[in-house]
Amino acid sequence: MPVTSATTERETSELGPWRPGIESALPRAFMPLATMYRPENVATRLEDALELSGFSGLPLQELVAFRPERLVVHELLIRVMADLSVPVGEKYADLGVNFRRIVATILSDFVTPHAAEISRNFEAVRAEAEALLAREIAGILSPDPAPEAEAVPSWRSWLGLGARAPAPAPTRPESPEERALRRIAAWRARESGQEDSLAAAASSALQRVVSTIIRHRGKLIGDAALLRSLACTLATNDHGSRQIGRLIEPWFHEAVAREGYHTVTAQEHPIVMNVKGASASGKSTMRPLQRALAGRIGVQWSDFAVITPDIWRKYLLDYDSLGPARRYAGTLTGHEVEIVDKKLDRYMARKAREGRMSHLLIDRFRFDSFNADASSEDGSQLLTRFGHLVFMLFMITPPDATVERAWKRGEQFGRYKAVDDLLAHNVEAYTGMPRLFFTWALKADKRVHYEFLDNSVPEGERPRTVAFGVNGVMTILDLKFLLDVDRFRKINIDADGPEAVYPDANQMAPERNTDFLRQCARRMATIRFAEHGSGRVYASLDRGRLTCRDGTAYARALADPDMRAAFAAIGGDRLGEEALPTAPSEIINRDETETLGAWGDRA
Repeated sequence: MPVTSATTERETSELGPWRPGIESALPRAFMPLATMYRPENVATRLEDALELSGFSGLPLQELVAFRPERLVVHELLIRVMADLSVPVGEKYADLGVNFRRIVATILSDFVTPHAAEISRNFEAVRAEAEALLAREIAGILSPDPAPEAEAVPSWRSWLGLGARAPAPAPTRPESPEERALRRIAAWRARESGQEDSLAAAASSALQRVVSTIIRHRGKLIGDAALLRSLACTLATNDHGSRQIGRLIEPWFHEAVAREGYHTVTAQEHPIVMNVKGASASGKSTMRPLQRALAGRIGVQWSDFAVITPDIWRKYLLDYDSLGPARRYAGTLTGHEVEIVDKKLDRYMARKAREGRMSHLLIDRFRFDSFNADASSEDGSQLLTRFGHLVFMLFMITPPDATVERAWKRGEQFGRYKAVDDLLAHNVEAYTGMPRLFFTWALKADKRVHYEFLDNSVPEGERPRTVAFGVNGVMTILDLKFLLDVDRFRKINIDADGPEAVYPDANQMAPERNTDFLRQCARRMATIRFAEHGSGRVYASLDRGRLTCRDGTAYARALADPDMRAAFAAIGGDRLGEEALPTAPSEIINRDETETLGAWGDRA
């Protein structure tokens, strides 16, 4: 049946939070609209990239060669975010609008006039990369010279009647694949310690190309030109971007001086404010409260670099040009945002090495953001590591509410998300949250403030503080909400409505969702349990020993089934409130904490 305007209007009217009009996978017809595959951004045709990806096994987004003009944009986005204080304004959208205006001004007035120089520099990098790769690829494809056979004595030689017999050949010769990987590894080893060099980028690129092809095809191909082309794309996208970034820095600084932009100040002891939560959990709504916190602790808000890569999207893509694909704007920018985000991490590490690190406010969700580090347990690859004093917020927002919030955000700002993507983000967030929390809370070399916030409150209301603390000393104000950290990772990511999100009552029962709480009891030095409304401490747990501090308040807490199950998980069921040792009562003064949420006199 043909699609009529009436049909389209009817379908549009039926859209809503649980039917946002997009799927998690980008339709093939919309792929040419993605920023990674537009001819104005990259020199590789989408059809060629698809063919190369199918042949090599490399991800499609790694096989497109960025044009130097696009790499300029990447490097400007990074520097404006990392180095400038961008006015956040009063409304949610103001930060993005102000950010994009600054980038556009610097690009058009201060960088574009040098386009020819940038292009020449980039082409020189490409030519040098091709020469390096051609030499190394010739080496890895050529066999080692056959070793001279070692002679061994024979019976004739012992009698002086003949030469020594040749030694037996090795039982298993090195395969071409093993030889190639060995030689590339040797090249990479020679370049170790020179991470910023073109040779390091080229050796890393060739190793990725060759190892991926071997895994994908089961053998190494002998096409030197193809190997060189693939590796050159990876190397020039990487090192070419670095070189362009360094080239434009004088023009960037000129723009800052002439336009009067405020550069964030380098700090001897940087402060990091980091808010973590699932997509659409309300992270950005905490920004005004974080700004107020900066004032309370005596630091200038203008010295915080606000790290929120989502605001790049509308600079990378004109949403209004997408027509029927407009709901996929977030997806169409996704891969490029991820690439620029990794470049931002690299630039921030450089700033730290050079002693230029400012205060940071971090608000970003990405797939590794709840993994303390992909290769270690100490969070050594996350931006939070640069903080001397750290404030971490953890948003506890019901997953079905994030679906509703994401739809509203899409209607207001044009960035929609598929429902299954949103719910999968929730599972990832709540699965990784405990590990991330303990990674930072138990740091011995940093002062780490943390706060868990219940954001199931109506729009416009301050989220409720349910727990907070400093390093190994934790205060829990509403114990049952910590159980949601376990509950919310059990959700059904294929749900098509709010009633299908959560598992059955048996799976959601409080006694089956105490893993995070038990970890806290085991790993934190001290936990105080206090009433949310008054701050009165009614119990404490000190290195495994539970103490009652207010029998009446403790009894009130146990009247709630969730609270009773939670205390049972840490041994409270074995002691009645009268049997618990008593201790002097204590009331926590909210004004003496660095919390941002509602509790106590602000509950």
